[in-house]
Amino acid sequence: MKSAYGRTVPAPRIELTHVEAGSPMGEVLRRYWQPVCLSEELTDVPKKVRILCEDLVVFRTGDGEVGCLDPHCAHRGSSLEYGRIEKSGIRCCYHGWLYSPEGRVLEMPCEAAGTCERMSVEQPGYPVKEFGGLVFVYMGPPDKQPLLPQFDVLDTSKGNVQLRGARIWGDYAIGYVRDCNWLQHYENVVDPWHVLVLHQAISGDQFESAMMQGRGEISFEPTTLGVRYKMTKALPNGNSLVRCSECVVPNIALIPNIREKGVELIEEDRCSDVTWVVPIDNEHVMALSIVAWPLENGKLKPDWRPGTDTISDIRPGHETARSYRERQLRPDDLEAQESQRPIAIHALERLAGSDVGVVRLRRLLAEQVKKVELGEDPMNVFRDPNQRIKTNAWNSVVKQLELSDS
Repeated sequence: MKSAYGRTVPAPRIELTHVEAGSPMGEVLRRYWQPVCLSEELTDVPKKVRILCEDLVVFRTGDGEVGCLDPHCAHRGSSLEYGRIEKSGIRCCYHGWLYSPEGRVLEMPCEAAGTCERMSVEQPGYPVKEFGGLVFVYMGPPDKQPLLPQFDVLDTSKGNVQLRGARIWGDYAIGYVRDCNWLQHYENVVDPWHVLVLHQAISGDQFESAMMQGRGEISFEPTTLGVRYKMTKALPNGNSLVRCSECVVPNIALIPNIREKGVELIEEDRCSDVTWVVPIDNEHVMALSIVAWPLENGKLKPDWRPGTDTISDIRPGHETARSYRERQLRPDDLEAQESQRPIAIHALERLAGSDVGVVRLRRLLAEQVKKVELGEDPMNVFRDPNQRIKTNAWNSVVKQLELSDS
């Protein structure tokens, strides 16, 4: 046995894991629009959010405009999360300063006439956009602001889908993960081996789908947007499943339907949802999705669920209110990822052949850090409003393929 006595634990790889303003990855993530909440969550009261180690207040005025401001009133510092939403802005509860969605102070009711115009106070904040049922903020340099990406899987031009914002797992990320660094959750997207071990061998078949049948072949491929894994399996029914999941740099996950049974032949069943893995801070993560919900006779198709959603009776490991013993007997993503430490220590890992996808993703992220440090745009910054972005994640079911290890 190798003694643990006197062992020191190295620091996390701050370059990739930390996301506060001024940190290498924090500056990369700030070059993109990041979702902070659902559009429907902006009601008659402000919503306080935390993202990339910053606290913000998001609100919708009576006129329907959305604003995102620093929470502390410029007057005396009271939080605008307790502010009153009015027709043209949000009013601080303490002395009534009224802020427009852009942060300009419109009224100072306790001051003499003309004071508001003379002081010309502006509250710091960030630009806001709504798309697909989500509220996005851009937290980077104003002169570097990109467009929101228009992914092919979110195309509504054919009239066969409606975009809806979703918190598929509530205030958590996929698999109820929350209390850990964003990267150890995100890189799970290109780690298909954990599906065969954690979700099948250890905790039992949690998905009852074709991807759980046998071992098959797994490869890792670069894409125009990032990196993906490709899983090919010969199924008992004589078909083969070809499954691809993609990480779109820096923090978007494309995960095709986890419940595909592999019975009917399909060419490319693309993702129904685009998910952003959003760092709350260095030790907490959440996920927000846009779902392309299929329409039937012009209405949302009933009894349909997004491809990354699951049902508790076929995935008994994922409930949060379980005893410690139950969690030990049937661990899930939450236990596996959060137990890597609040921030995984890359220097202590012993990576092997099954980790190629993780290695490629980390390398890609490190490359974006260098680009930003050189003053360049990182990858996947889009500025053409007419560009429809082709993604690379789907399930295909084809006639039996010859596999070397099936």
